[in-house]
Amino acid sequence: MKQQNKKILPFLITSTFILIACTEQPREVIELKAEKQVTSEPVTQDVVEIPPTVKSTILVNNPTPLPQGYQVDTTHLKKPMMIDFNGDGKLDAFRVLKNPNKVGMKYLFEFRIADSDKVYWYEDDYGDDLDAFGVFELAPKTEIYADEEHRFDKNGSIRVNEEIDPKYYLKFKGDGISVNVLEETCATSVFFLENEKIRRIHLC
Repeated sequence: MKQQNKKILPFLITSTFILIACTEQPREVIELKAEKQVTSEPVTQDVVEIPPTVKSTILVNNPTPLPQGYQVDTTHLKKPMMIDFNGDGKLDAFRVLKNPNKVGMKYLFEFRIADSDKVYWYEDDYGDDLDAFGVFELAPKTEIYADEEHRFDKNGSIRVNEEIDPKYYLKFKGDGISVNVLEETCATSVFFLENEKIRRIHLC
């Protein structure tokens, strides 16, 4: 009897291990499948939307308002002239302003500096009416300019550049505006920004 028990005992132990192995294996398979399902899910990321850059509608990004009572005149200048007045490499704006209700001089020349709040206005002090001006053009800073006292001789005749001592040549950081005062004559003036104010030079 004892011998039979000894033979049965190893059999029972072996059967127990097999049974445990059989019951554990499906569990491992289920866990592996679960892990695969978790890792196979797509990863979603939040999309960050960058708003488009809004381009400023303010002329040359200068918010300074027009002087009281004035408005932009498009009769003598259809649209602003874009010129670098201060030599910083940025295009500034030149406009003609008018004031219908003003007594006396009824216009201003506006020099609006880009990316700032600086605006320079020139009000004519020679008594010229706006209708007397002709064509507005660019006055390059590379040209030769001189004051009237050096541009004209004692008889009022115009000196050519070669007749003017170079020490009297005027130098400007930026370009300016040229306009003929009377279309039937050579009466031309140029306007430059100098020392924080507008300077007018009569060429002829």
